[in-house]
Amino acid sequence: MNALLSAYACNPAHGGEDSNGFNWAWQTARRGHRVWCLTTPDGQANITAFLATHEVKLPAEQLRFLFVAVPAWVQFLYRWQFGVYLHYLVWQYQAWRQARHLSQTVTFDYVHHVTYGSLQMGSWLWRLGKPFVFGPVGGGQQAPAAFRPLIPGWFKTETLRNAISWLLMTFDPNVRQTLRHATLVLAANSETAALARRLGARRVELFLDTGLPESYFPETIPARPPGPVLRLLWLARLYPRKALVLVLDALARVNPRVAFHLTIVGDGPLGQQVPGWIAQYGLTDRVTWRGAVPWLEARAAFLEHDVFLFGSLRDSFASQFLEAMATGLPIVTLDHQGAHDFIPAAGAIKVPVTTPEATANALARAVEYLHDHPAARHTMGQAGYRFARTQTWAARTYRLLKLTAHLVPARRVRYHRPPALPLVPAG
Repeated sequence: MNALLSAYACNPAHGGEDSNGFNWAWQTARRGHRVWCLTTPDGQANITAFLATHEVKLPAEQLRFLFVAVPAWVQFLYRWQFGVYLHYLVWQYQAWRQARHLSQTVTFDYVHHVTYGSLQMGSWLWRLGKPFVFGPVGGGQQAPAAFRPLIPGWFKTETLRNAISWLLMTFDPNVRQTLRHATLVLAANSETAALARRLGARRVELFLDTGLPESYFPETIPARPPGPVLRLLWLARLYPRKALVLVLDALARVNPRVAFHLTIVGDGPLGQQVPGWIAQYGLTDRVTWRGAVPWLEARAAFLEHDVFLFGSLRDSFASQFLEAMATGLPIVTLDHQGAHDFIPAAGAIKVPVTTPEATANALARAVEYLHDHPAARHTMGQAGYRFARTQTWAARTYRLLKLTAHLVPARRVRYHRPPALPLVPAG
């Protein structure tokens, strides 16, 4: 099949959305399909280097990247928050113009919008009149209002975000048209799936918004012999919605008899506040903040700890969950949004999201339980590992192509299982 992909974020050297965009293009091409991928020039150098140096080569006609730029004045405004939205909207228009021109000489079997994974931002590519796959996308989830005291700058990070989301869904006809014309909408959590249906989507499937290369997985689940201290890991960018404060509050409530140590990996806008938070909750001797580390070092951190403790208040899912499960690490987290939908119940302790105090207490009890029951940690790690194995990029691409096979009934489509590849950052 001939596939046209829209991947605004696309870079094999990065994680997150950049990795998602690249992996959808790369893996689809490795399945034997011809892929044209529209993206920005931002990742061009890394894409070119990856294609030139990767040990698995694809014919030039198998995978083509088209680098679509925006006007200079739009690029200039990108440095401010409102400019990010403008940049993305203008880029989508420019990408559609490029796609419309390209479709005059190439017969595309389907079109796939992969990044950004935002329901509220829509896509222009439904206008091509081809079978159209939108997603995986999130956007339906919101931070629970009861936890407002735990999110610094709530108005800027949550109130404005929710207002912009409402304005786009209410006054931008492109959002509803995207969903109504989509042959298939892939939703990253139940909240987004419900919102997509309310806005007119005809077919919606839950589909995780991140994946891993086969080479990320250890050959066997790591043995983690019980030690005197329970080694806890928190890993993320230090954004307000990630709610590191909730985890610190919970650890301050753990029974003093329980020996634990938390390692914080990550940096970001709230980095300067972390030492003060640690001191505020009386955890100076029980918490270490390592700051940001390269992706491969983050993988090593998962292997070196006993439990992944994470309490993000707004996330489509969180790639860290999948990385933790892929290394056999049990999870303690909140029972909402993508974590509720995708983390297997046997692989985690997921606590109710009710009030800050009740939720922090529940997280504390979960830490105590896993300290006292090392066998349960191992069993949970096995369950998470089994699920993570179903979310390799090869498996995810295979599932998508099976979902879209009916789009071109006249062709006989074969799906090839490609060999494993070296590590590429996870989405």
